[in-house]
Amino acid sequence: MSERGLTPIKPIRQKIPTMTDEEEILWIGSPTSRSMYGRYILSLSILGVYLIFWWANVIDRPSGEGQLAFILKSVHLAADLSGVFGLFLSLTIVAKTIHFHNGPTSGKWTILWIMLAASLPMIWTGLTFGLDVAGIFNSEETTLPEFTPGYYFLLAFIMSGVIFALSIFYQRSFTYAITDKRIHLIKQFLYVDASSQSINYDRIENLIVDTTIMSRLLRYGSIQILTASGLNIGSDSTSISAGVTGDAIPSETKSGIGSVTSKLGLLISFKRNRPKAINTPETCIYGIHSPERIHLLINHASDKFREMQSE
Repeated sequence: MSERGLTPIKPIRQKIPTMTDEEEILWIGSPTSRSMYGRYILSLSILGVYLIFWWANVIDRPSGEGQLAFILKSVHLAADLSGVFGLFLSLTIVAKTIHFHNGPTSGKWTILWIMLAASLPMIWTGLTFGLDVAGIFNSEETTLPEFTPGYYFLLAFIMSGVIFALSIFYQRSFTYAITDKRIHLIKQFLYVDASSQSINYDRIENLIVDTTIMSRLLRYGSIQILTASGLNIGSDSTSISAGVTGDAIPSETKSGIGSVTSKLGLLISFKRNRPKAINTPETCIYGIHSPERIHLLINHASDKFREMQSE
C-alpha cells in the first residue's frame, strides 16, 4: 500500500533506480510537510526580524501604558536606533542558536544563508557610504541606491521566501520504498543533489522508531535502520563540543590578539554534541505518518524474507 495513493507502478520504478523488476512494492512514502516545521519556523523568524526593523523605521513609536506597551516601545526604540547593525546582531543570534542546537536545521548552507540575510543590509549600507565618500573625490555619480526602509520589507520576503521554498523542495526530494526484498532510500534534490541506497533485510540488525515531544504532537516520526556496517549509529558522547581538534594550547601561552582570536573561534564553533545520531531524511525513513505501522510492516517483510532465505 502506498501513502501516495494509487500511483502507477512504472513511474515509481523509474523514480527508484535501485529497485529491480522482481521486487514487490509493499509501501512507498516520503517525509510529511509537518516534519519540516523547524525550517518553516526559521523562515518566519527571518521574516519577523526584518519586519520589526521595517516597522521601527516607518511607524512612529507606539504610546500607551502597561507591560505590552513598554515592550513594544522598547523594541521599537532598539530597532530604530541600531538600524542595520541591530538586524545583523539579531540574525547572528538566530544563526548561533541554530548552530549550537546542532539539529536537522543546523546545516552549513542554512547557517550561511542566515548570515547572508544578516549581513546584506549592513554591506549595502557600507558600500553606499563608501561610494559617497569616494564621490567627494570623483564627480561621477554612483549607481547604488541608498538602503531605505522599504528594502527591509522587500528583503524580508526574499530572504525568508527562499528558505520556505527550498524547504518545500527539500521535503519532496525524498522517496522511501519498502519491498519484499529490501528498503530503498532515494534523494533527488533539484537535479543537483542525488543519492540512493538500498538495504537488504539480512543486513538489518535493529529498527528504532524515534519520536520527540513535538513529533508526537504533530503525528509523525522516523525509523532508524541499524545495520552491521553502522548505519545511523551515532556517538555515545554526551559532552558539549567546541568544534576544535588537536591538542589544546595552554591558556598561559596565549596573550593579546592571539588570545582574543582563540576565544572568538571557540565561541563561533561551540555547539551541542548530541548523544546519538541526528535523524536526517538522507539516513533514515524520516518524518513519516504512523511510523509504528511502517515499523511493523518492515518486521513482517523481514521475517518473510528470512524464511524464504532459509528454505
